[in-house]
Amino acid sequence: MVLDTNLDNSSPFLLWVPYSYLTAVGPLIFFYTRAYTDTGFNISSIHIKHFFPLIAEVGVQIIMIAYGIWNNQLFYNTPLYFYLTPLFYIWTAGSIFYYLRLSLKVINNHEIWVLKNFSNLKEITLKWLRKLIVYYRLLWIVWVPFVTVFLLFFRFQLLHFIIVLILYFLMLVLTYLTFWIGLEGLGRGNFIFINQNRGKTKNKNFTNLTEKNIQDYIERITQLMTVEKIYLNENLNLTEFAWYLKADSNLVSFILNNHLNNNFYDFVNRYRIEEVKNKLNDPTCNHLTLLGIALDSGFNSKTTFNRVFKQVTGSTPTEFQKTIPNKN
Repeated sequence: MVLDTNLDNSSPFLLWVPYSYLTAVGPLIFFYTRAYTDTGFNISSIHIKHFFPLIAEVGVQIIMIAYGIWNNQLFYNTPLYFYLTPLFYIWTAGSIFYYLRLSLKVINNHEIWVLKNFSNLKEITLKWLRKLIVYYRLLWIVWVPFVTVFLLFFRFQLLHFIIVLILYFLMLVLTYLTFWIGLEGLGRGNFIFINQNRGKTKNKNFTNLTEKNIQDYIERITQLMTVEKIYLNENLNLTEFAWYLKADSNLVSFILNNHLNNNFYDFVNRYRIEEVKNKLNDPTCNHLTLLGIALDSGFNSKTTFNRVFKQVTGSTPTEFQKTIPNKN
């Protein structure tokens, strides 16, 4: 932009600054994702290796700037710049795709863990971040080859105005999306940070459970859900559920997954759906709206309620309501 607006003519020192830090983008997005899934995560000296390419990128820029100043030459016009910069873009693309893949893996593991530990996903799920990262990756697939061709064959020539226009458009979208990832996180101020230093379920003790032990736990679980209706608590999580059961949370998860064939999220929400259906058939609840019934049944989000209801029953709540006599 300094070159395109000719600001370098009046303020040449603006070109004495290394502006490119692209090789830091991938690691920082990965660490950003890690910070959302691990309360104990901090960037420290052990992570310096991830920024070695950044040190090289900035170092090369400083050398080129110093070379340009020493020879009274604009380093952006040197062959060194036009051949090294595409290499950095190619390296950046590989780096970003690698770290975004790691980020998506972290998010996928997080989502699996959430389904095993929470009955409502609002403020906990990272689907929003996964979606933004996928968009970000797609944009870089377009951006890198375009900029590489632009540097090698067009050499920042403003004579090709449409090319420059596309360049700035992609740059604007890329910058906006980068900030969007951060702003989305800031906008979720009540986000519940999850510590992933939680270890894997130790099944060695659970495999020794007798059938009677397992059946006793299943009966107690059923009582908690059908009689005490603890699923009406919208913030119910596995730890709290295990407290009611007076059992280890890993043991509860083991029984749900291996003997009731459900993760915690699906198990609890199936009871909530049944509660909704019962209330829809109850004349004393006719004064309640569909959303009101959903909230009274333990859901904390209309979106979640609609999605889970369709998943469990095969129809939307509105479609189901129309099948009930005196509800049309």
